[in-house]
Amino acid sequence: MDRWLHTWAWKAVWAVCAAAWLSGCAGPRAAAPLEAARIESKIASLQGRLKGLGTATDPDEARRVAHAAVTDSYRLADDYRVATPARWHNLLIQMGFRERGLCFHWTEDLMKRLQALSLRTYRLHWGVAHKGSDLYEHNSVVITAWNQPFESGLVLDPWRNSGDLYWAAVREDDYPWVPLPPDQW
Repeated sequence: MDRWLHTWAWKAVWAVCAAAWLSGCAGPRAAAPLEAARIESKIASLQGRLKGLGTATDPDEARRVAHAAVTDSYRLADDYRVATPARWHNLLIQMGFRERGLCFHWTEDLMKRLQALSLRTYRLHWGVAHKGSDLYEHNSVVITAWNQPFESGLVLDPWRNSGDLYWAAVREDDYPWVPLPPDQW
């Protein structure tokens, strides 16, 4: 009897631990306390990078784009009920536990928000890497100064860090970005 109790006690402990682990991974992302100063710092940093894309860029537009991109990325993470990391969230979508949050969803939603700004000195592009690959295709917004080529742009990628906006120069990023023609958006 003692051996039976011991065996069942360990099984119960393992079951509770497994349930706790799985619920933590599959549950919605815990709302990290986002300090206003940290968000403002991200916005200012992105604004500086955007201003550096061309000499004819409007500093006010750079501020509006930076604010929208940073804050809307956090909002989309909440809307999508993001589970981290991003690839885990993708799996939850594939299994039917989440509806949105694949990279092209982030791109589509962020693109709509940025297009609503009616930009005059910037141009928005839909960037794609590894187009057509089921495992490696990745999509993101790319922004350039109005008269500059795609390759001189800045990748705005909210998917990569699960709503904490990532940005990098197209030429310096790990992904081999190419523009998706507007008729394919």
